[in-house]
Amino acid sequence: MVDVNNILISPRDSTESQATQTSSSVTQQPAPTAVESKWIIIKQRIRVLFTPVRPLGPDPTFIASFKAAATYTPLNLCLLFIPVSWALHYTHQSDTLVFVFSALGIIPLAALLGFGTEQIALKTSMSVGGLLNATLGNIVEMIIAGIALSKCELELVQSSLLGGLLSNLLLVLGMAFVVGGYRFPSQEFQPMVAQLNSSLMIVAVISLIVPSALHEYLGDRLKPGEELTVLLQLSRGSAVILIGIYVVYLFFQFYSHSHLFLDTRLSASTTTFNTYLKDSECLPLPATATISSEDEPEHVKMNTMSALVLLGAVTAFAYLTAEFLVDSLNGFVESHESVSKEWVTLIVIPVISNAAEHTTAVVVATKGKFDLAMSVAVGSCIQIALFVIPLLVLVAWGMGKPLTLLFDPLETLVLFLSVILVKFSIEDGKSHYMSGVALVAVYLIIALSFWNFPETVRMIQGAPLLCT
Repeated sequence: MVDVNNILISPRDSTESQATQTSSSVTQQPAPTAVESKWIIIKQRIRVLFTPVRPLGPDPTFIASFKAAATYTPLNLCLLFIPVSWALHYTHQSDTLVFVFSALGIIPLAALLGFGTEQIALKTSMSVGGLLNATLGNIVEMIIAGIALSKCELELVQSSLLGGLLSNLLLVLGMAFVVGGYRFPSQEFQPMVAQLNSSLMIVAVISLIVPSALHEYLGDRLKPGEELTVLLQLSRGSAVILIGIYVVYLFFQFYSHSHLFLDTRLSASTTTFNTYLKDSECLPLPATATISSEDEPEHVKMNTMSALVLLGAVTAFAYLTAEFLVDSLNGFVESHESVSKEWVTLIVIPVISNAAEHTTAVVVATKGKFDLAMSVAVGSCIQIALFVIPLLVLVAWGMGKPLTLLFDPLETLVLFLSVILVKFSIEDGKSHYMSGVALVAVYLIIALSFWNFPETVRMIQGAPLLCT
């Protein structure tokens, strides 16, 4: 007779046997290959890029979303000027009226662009949000520049884009420092990112100084009729190089050194840094210091679909209104001889176009998000200088229009001095309201200097630059 006690297994022995089987099955799983590990790292990096910095509240309904857009700012009342400007244009009324009402209509459109972009950016990381704000904030400027290029208004293309650089570098960033300094005695952001941005802006300025120096000092040494060809070759080659730099910069920002572009948030009582612990094998999750009110869910005012619809509609309205603005510019200047055309294109139009960046940078600065404010203001400048201007040079090449990187010498000089001033203001990763006051003051000085700037015809070796 067989002893049952010898056959039955105790619960303890059964548990140990199951644990042994489980551990053996785990150890038998094959380790991921090098290619699979690489894809895991890439997926982790992409997931982090589209992970919100703060927890989000529930998405509002479509009705609540469009109600939030309609009541976003009192400037929305200026939307009534858009149909007025259209009616004035199609009934061939005074160019002054068309220009004024078109300009007033573009201001709320730019603000709504910033609002829609901000709502989408809430659902991404700080880096992606800054890129979205910079890109969509530049839409109005790109529309105006594109329309001017199609109409062979080459000086308008150059001065409006360079005016956008000055506006973002001095006015937008300066106002963000001033308003942020009202709440925070010291404003901190990533110093390495600030130094990199300054270096890239200096590269962009060098690409504008070299053609100007060539025109001023070497133009007489070239054979008659050769300077334009040399300038076009230099500008188009430089445009390709600058776009390549911008592509590498995006790779640097979003992949290889993404840990540098993380949000530095300040509260009224504490300073908080989001940091990534850099690892050679994988991308770790962010380790965030303890914060109080900043951990509360971010209030989302528009759902994603409503924000996309808003951006599409606003862009369409901005295109039509900007076209009427460009058409009426020459008539407006001719009717007001005391106003310089250069002042309108370098100061007025960029300020109108940059309403989105201005609003966004100031709002996030009041919340202590100075890295995002820097990303919007300076990041927008980098995008214009390294991508938009070179791209327009190449597009003009395809259209057979002689758009070069030869800007007005005074415009190039004030841009160079502005970049140097901004570099000194942000290179240590700290700022305060006095730095903002200095930036805004320099912008006002530049605006005054161009008030009586005479209209000049671009001359190449004694002949006017013609565009057909």
